Amino acid sequence: MSSYVILQCGNKKCNFRFPAEKENFNIYCPFCGERLEVLEYTLDTGYAQYKRNPHLHLECILDNVRSSYNVGAIFRSASAFSIDHLDLCGFTPTPDQAKVLKTSLGAEKQVSWSYERNALSLIQQKKTERSCSIYSIEASLTATSLLNAMGKRSAQHILLVFGNEIFGVDPEIRRLSDAVLQIPITGDKKSLNVSTAFAIAVFYFSMFHQ
Repeated sequence: MSSYVILQCGNKKCNFRFPAEKENFNIYCPFCGERLEVLEYTLDTGYAQYKRNPHLHLECILDNVRSSYNVGAIFRSASAFSIDHLDLCGFTPTPDQAKVLKTSLGAEKQVSWSYERNALSLIQQKKTERSCSIYSIEASLTATSLLNAMGKRSAQHILLVFGNEIFGVDPEIRRLSDAVLQIPITGDKKSLNVSTAFAIAVFYFSMFHQ
């Protein structure tokens, strides 16, 4: 538990309200200059503990994901949902780059990862080494809803593939996949940022594939 303050402008026409660190704030409103009212609160940063299926091995491949910031955000989600391994492939940036570290917030130290130049070769190798269910996460007219993926799993080792932000998953990787899965979208915008799609997909598999 830690303390913080909520600051609210005393000028009723302005009425600006925002949080700040307890020991570091200005007592005057940044918009109108009136004095701020200070309200102290205790910040509850705890999380309830959830357990993932210990027999489920969840591995993810990032194939030619171009944005360093997306990769950093993916590392953060991978840590949050206890992903067993991240394979960074092609020109996907690695944690050796400062821009990745800016959004990973230290998660790169908590997640097992490796780099490979060719994602297709890597997947072909993994298919010969062990029994695994391979899913490409991709929006397309022929894709299966992520919500219907549970019945398709044939192994405890799951490999999720996320492709390039513009071109998507490599067609040959899609062909090798047990299924192409898409996140159901009901709004006008028919695409998601790859880091957002990653978080949704790994949450689904880590929580519901028990």
